[in-house]
Amino acid sequence: LNPTGTVVGAFPHCVYEEETIRLEPDDMLVAYTDGITEPENAYGEEFGLDRVLDLVRRHREETSPQIIAHVMQAVEHWTAAAELPDDMTLLIARRVG
Repeated sequence: LNPTGTVVGAFPHCVYEEETIRLEPDDMLVAYTDGITEPENAYGEEFGLDRVLDLVRRHREETSPQIIAHVMQAVEHWTAAAELPDDMTLLIARRVG
């Protein structure tokens, strides 16, 4: 699935596209807010989607909570900030069997 439209819930009359996909066994659905991908390091570089996907792929054999912990820890390390300026939400759903 590719992101389309604007932020969900930000504007009351936005229209969003719907799409149905079938998750095969061991497939994962990863949903996240921009607080995961947009934090910047000391050089102004965003953490980015590529880093998130790399972490998910590297740790795909671990549980969803463990993968989430790896991503959150990596984002916090990337920014080296005591407090991040945006919400950080990450959801991983996995089809088993």
